[in-house]
Order: sequence, then structure tokens, then C-alpha cells
Amino acid sequence: MRALAAFAVTALAACAADPPDRGEVLIVGDSVMAWNRLSGQSVGDVIAAETGLAVANAAVPGAGFLDGAPFAPIGTQYADAPGRRTVVIAGGANDLRGTCGCESGCAPVLDALISGGEGAIPDAARRALSDGADVILVGYYSAPVGGGPFSVCSEELGDLDARLAAFAEATDGVRFVDPDDAIDPARTSLYDDDRTHPSPEGSARIGALIAAEIAEDS
Repeated sequence: MRALAAFAVTALAACAADPPDRGEVLIVGDSVMAWNRLSGQSVGDVIAAETGLAVANAAVPGAGFLDGAPFAPIGTQYADAPGRRTVVIAGGANDLRGTCGCESGCAPVLDALISGGEGAIPDAARRALSDGADVILVGYYSAPVGGGPFSVCSEELGDLDARLAAFAEATDGVRFVDPDDAIDPARTSLYDDDRTHPSPEGSARIGALIAAEIAEDS
């Protein structure tokens, strides 16, 4: 099963985004990317440490790509910057949870996020590509053994990840990272106590996975 590690209003003040116009790497997304930022242990902090690149983490807890999300769309986190090397794009789970509730009628939401080469996520990727950056799309990891608050979204998030992977495969300059390669559902130490977000160890493993993708182009 796939769990959403995304929707966290309570930590918004503690996870204020870095200025998005700085950094060789820009991260846009939801709370998966923002989690553990206050302690300097977020995914972005790990990417910076492992690659030696300047990383701007503009991710906002609770953000989604579509207008129905509770905060400004993830696309607004993007800022043009000359010489940027990589844009890391994550998100979509809050759109699913906040609109169709991952219970029924989610097909239109998934299509609005990504349907082939169309949708809010491909649009964000193409904007970064047009600015000369490579793009890394990040999916969602599985729920911990025993489930979590967003286990209800497992099927929809699995579909989203499959669409992201297919788009990356078909699009030059775009790669897909599957956090399931880093997060073992049987290891509860990789999850925050809320059984939704990554623990510092979980963020470290996701960050290392993304950093390895960035390093392949160096």
C-alpha cells in the first residue's frame, strides 16, 4: 500500500520555505519535502550535504498542484533562476485527499494532475526544462506496516506514481524517483510518529536517493 506523506497544516510555521530564487537545486512540493526542515534534516538538507550543491527548498506543507488545495499551488513555489541545475518536483497527494477524498471519483483529479503529457505536473516540469534545468519527479512511499492516516489513498497514489514514471520515461531531461526504493514499510523508524511523514532517518534516505540521481549527471 502507498501512503501519503503530505498534508500537515500544524507544522506550517515551523517549515517556512527558503527563498525559492536561490540555489543550484530547487525543491518544490508538499510536506514530504519540507518535513524535518526546522532541525536541518529535511530531504533538501540531505541533498545539499551529499552533492555539495546549494539547495533551495521551497516546499510548503499542505500544498497541492490544483486550485482546490488548501494553500497556493505548488507551481507558485517555482521561481526562474539562471544557471539552475535541477528542479525537484513532488506533490499531488493533497489534491487527491482534499478533493475526491481517495474514496471515489478521483479519475478527474488524477487526469488534472497528469494524463500522459498533460496536466499540472507536466506543465511544471516543462517550465523547468524550458529554463534549462533537469527535472526529478518524486513519488510517494508506502504506508508503514499496520497502515497510516492516508492509507486510504494507496491506490490513487500508486496510479499517480505510475503516471509520473511513464512521463519521465517519455520525456528527455525528466527522471522519476520512487521513494519506495528507500522506505521500507516494515521499518517504523523511517516514519514520523504520525505514521505519515518521514522521520529524520526517512528524510535522509529519500534525500540520498535523489542526490544519487543528481550525481549521475555530474
